[in-house]
Amino acid sequence: MKVLLKIKNIYADLTATEKKIADYILANSQEAAELAVTELAQASQSSPASVVRFCKKIDYQGFQDFKFALVKNLSELDSADQQQIYDDIAVEDSLTEIMDKLAHDNIRVIENTVELLSAAELEAAVNALQTAENVYIFGIGASGLVAKDLQHKLMRVKKTVIYYSDTHAQLASAANIEAGDLAIAISYSGQSREVYKALTTAQKRGAQTISITKYSANPLAKISQIKLQVAGSEKNLRLGAITSRIAQLTAVDILFVAYARKNFAQITEYLKNTRDSVEEFKLN
Repeated sequence: MKVLLKIKNIYADLTATEKKIADYILANSQEAAELAVTELAQASQSSPASVVRFCKKIDYQGFQDFKFALVKNLSELDSADQQQIYDDIAVEDSLTEIMDKLAHDNIRVIENTVELLSAAELEAAVNALQTAENVYIFGIGASGLVAKDLQHKLMRVKKTVIYYSDTHAQLASAANIEAGDLAIAISYSGQSREVYKALTTAQKRGAQTISITKYSANPLAKISQIKLQVAGSEKNLRLGAITSRIAQLTAVDILFVAYARKNFAQITEYLKNTRDSVEEFKLN
């Protein structure tokens, strides 16, 4: 997993001291890769202890583990990483420029999401799906569209899936969830109060829990048993709602395909049945 990408995605959740360390590494990554822990502390106006805590906060065992990953990250950089950084879409942009910029952002967020997703957490999520009696999905706004997409995918492979677009209905369904069921909460920020409340209720009722959020130490990820964390736009919020949705849909697609791979023979039959059921309604 790329070190610099992790730092950029978790930056907003860092303390003031940790941001000093992050700022130095992002601005001087080549130099930082060659420094000892005391030298990096001095260069970033922090302390060796703060540097070690920073490394652990971004999921490394310590400074040497972090430094090894940073060196590997830098060695993998190629011309693709040096390509033009597109600006946000402006009102004077042509349709061709809009297409290019959106395509660039969407491609990058998919690539970054694949870098950030944990294979171990995905495997745990697949196992949770496989053993769940019922699957409850919570999500609102743009994340609600992703929730609806996941519901449709799982419904086609004979999983009992409950999702309501109404937030009160989501909370009511969470109140009746049982042990043996699975609750999946989708919120890019990880800070949606209604989704947080629904997942908390589901957890108290004994259900297994999965969250799909951005890569950060957000409230929803903190309380969930399984965390699928995705990348987001590194630009301002004008494109955020687009790229965050693409990132979440990527995670949902990977989760579904991984689940289908594990149950291939059965799921192929289920997909054929659902496809055949609507075939007669298609126009020739």
